[in-house]
Amino acid sequence: MVLIRPCLTFLSQVCASQQLAVYGRQGHGKRDSAGPLRTQKMIEAIPKDNSVLSERRRELHKEVEVAKRNLAQQKILSEGESKLVEQQLAEESKLLKEQENMRELVFNLVRMTQIKSDEREQKSKDFLKAQQKHNNIVKEIKAKDLEIRIYRKKKREIHRRLREFAKLYDTIRNERNKFVNLLHKSHQKVNEIRERYKMSLNELEILRNSAVIQERKLQNSMLKHANNITIRESMQNDVCKIMSKLQEMKEKKEAHLSSMDRLANTITMIEEEMVQLRKKYERAVQRRNECGVQLIEREEEVCIFYEKINIQEKMKLNGEIEIHTLEDKIRFLKLKIAEKQRQICVTRKLVPTKAALDADLAVLQIQFSQCTDRVKDLEKQFINPEGSRARLLPGKDLTEEEMIKKLDELDMQLARKEEKLLEKDFIYEQVSRLTDRLSSKTEACKQDTLILAKKMNGYQKRIKNATEKMMAVVAELSMKQALTIELQKEVREKEEFIFSCHSRMEKGLPLNKEIESEWLKVLRDEEMYARAIAETSRASSEANSRLLPSGVCTTAEQRPNAYIPEADTTLPLPKPYGALAPFKPSEPGANMRHIRKPVIKPIEI
Repeated sequence: MVLIRPCLTFLSQVCASQQLAVYGRQGHGKRDSAGPLRTQKMIEAIPKDNSVLSERRRELHKEVEVAKRNLAQQKILSEGESKLVEQQLAEESKLLKEQENMRELVFNLVRMTQIKSDEREQKSKDFLKAQQKHNNIVKEIKAKDLEIRIYRKKKREIHRRLREFAKLYDTIRNERNKFVNLLHKSHQKVNEIRERYKMSLNELEILRNSAVIQERKLQNSMLKHANNITIRESMQNDVCKIMSKLQEMKEKKEAHLSSMDRLANTITMIEEEMVQLRKKYERAVQRRNECGVQLIEREEEVCIFYEKINIQEKMKLNGEIEIHTLEDKIRFLKLKIAEKQRQICVTRKLVPTKAALDADLAVLQIQFSQCTDRVKDLEKQFINPEGSRARLLPGKDLTEEEMIKKLDELDMQLARKEEKLLEKDFIYEQVSRLTDRLSSKTEACKQDTLILAKKMNGYQKRIKNATEKMMAVVAELSMKQALTIELQKEVREKEEFIFSCHSRMEKGLPLNKEIESEWLKVLRDEEMYARAIAETSRASSEANSRLLPSGVCTTAEQRPNAYIPEADTTLPLPKPYGALAPFKPSEPGANMRHIRKPVIKPIEI
């Protein structure tokens, strides 16, 4: 009974939830106006304490599990009770499944209700916005109607004003035409007055030009007169200058004559010195020749002495070689004597051991006989054709005496070779000594020859320097002579020129064309100098005029900053332009040929 009660409570709750779901479906199918309210009430009727339901559900599950265990443990139950338990368990599983399905339906319904409520709120908001827009549009339409009425009134006023302006334009055009006619008449009168003024100006300019021409003629005549006066004065100055030049030329002539005398004296002195130098040069040549002859004689004597020295040295070498050979023989004989004495000593020492040596000799002879017998047996075996054959070598074996003789011969040959080698060493030493002596002598002679060669070179250099100096002096003398000849020619030419000038002046004739050309050159130089001074002064004045008040130098052309009014009532005084001065138009370029001339339209009256 304890288990059945909670099951019944759970079943009652499930039925209630199913009824709610059925009511919800019916209300949704009918779609009447009271449907949303009913669903909302049903949702509110559902208990929202999910935590309580989950706890109760857990408790029921625990109780069911405990009951299952108890039933499984109770084996005393009857078959009817076991069937009831199984039925209840099956019903319980079905109810649990239905509960899960109903729970899912409830969650879906709750979600749908929330969505529907959100949609309703959104639609209500949209409806409110649409109402506000409608009200605003109505207000705007009313305002636009008012503006249209205002603009219509303005249009009427503008049409009225345009009519008034058209009337005014007609009156103004008529007045303008009248004024244009008056302007044409005034322009014609002004042009006539200007032409008269220009005619008077032209007459004034003609008169001024004639006056200027007459003034220029007068100035030219005055200038010619002044030029003639200056030419006369310059001619007088030139005559004075020529006279002063003549005096200077005379003084120069006297100075040249004195210098020529001095040069002649110097030439005579130099010629005397040259004669003395030639004599000294001849003496030096004679001395050089004598010294050369003496040197040749001394060289011949030296050669003779060298030959004698060589002969004596050869004789000395031969004597020394013979002495060395004798010394070697003495040394060899002494060695032989020492060898013989040694042999004698050895034999004397061997005399006491003669008996022992004889016994040894007997033993050795016995052994030798045995060996010979053995050799003979071996020879027989070797010669025996039945055994292994052997090939005999050609020649014969030397005996002991022959071997000793051969050794003695070889010793003698070796001693001879040693003697020859010693002789060659001795000869080499002697030759090296002689060569050293000769080399020392030759070096000493070389130093003497070097000293003599240096002296000869010094004498030759002195002779060359003396000859070069003599040639230079001769060349200078020739140059001085040429200069004196040229100066004499110039003096003669100047004297002839002065004489011709004096004769022309006495006769009253003009001077030569050369003097006139020189005078014209002087005048031209003076004119060029005056022009250069004028140009420099003009350039300085232009530079000063181009300086601005700020201190900056400019090369731009000066612009007019004032004008003279053309009115008859006012005086012709310059008036400044002010800030709006006219600009200088640029010169027309080559592209003007592509531009047409403007066509002046006639003025409508």
